[in-house]
Amino acid sequence: MQDLTLYELLAQAGWTVVPIYLCSVFAVAIGVRKYLDLRAAQLHDTAWIEPALDRLRRGDYEGASEAAGRSRSPAAAVIRGLVRALAERPEHAEAEAKRVGMEELQRLGRYNRTLALVAEIAPLLGLLGTVVGMVDLFMGIQSSAHGNVEMAQLSSGIWKALLTTAAGLTVAVPTLALHAYFRSQLDRVRAQLTGVVQRFMYVAPGEERARRGARAG
Repeated sequence: MQDLTLYELLAQAGWTVVPIYLCSVFAVAIGVRKYLDLRAAQLHDTAWIEPALDRLRRGDYEGASEAAGRSRSPAAAVIRGLVRALAERPEHAEAEAKRVGMEELQRLGRYNRTLALVAEIAPLLGLLGTVVGMVDLFMGIQSSAHGNVEMAQLSSGIWKALLTTAAGLTVAVPTLALHAYFRSQLDRVRAQLTGVVQRFMYVAPGEERARRGARAG
């Protein structure tokens, strides 16, 4: 078999490779969008934490909220909600932090399920294309004179049918890797939110008074 370019190989696979190609475009678009979202979220920005903690220790809720407002990270958004609740309704502070945290996680987790769906669908589409190709091949053999067919023609039909399976797996594997990466980043953000909220709750004026009372008792 002569050397073929990628375009020529895909052309040999027929129409069944078109939905696989669309899946690849979709996966790349989602991957780029999620990468940009993660960059914009400034997950590594922790410079605001100590200034906000210092102001909260002194009971300066407005100053703590202002220090957290200098960052666009999900943790900073959660702390702004926590500090507002501590100033207005301290008994609802943790609930407010959980609510804002869930909103931030949902925002960063957008399209994760779509990536997983693309990774599942692409190999199935490839298998469908292979089955269709094999059906066409054997229908051609049946319609030929006395069912005779040359070995070269048979092997050519088989490798053309298998092209769609290879294409589907080629799309599915990197898409699954992307999904796993973004899932790990989401887990990292979830752990970061939990740790930051605990630190701020520990130094909150009301919490500090409660700890002193418990020690005195």
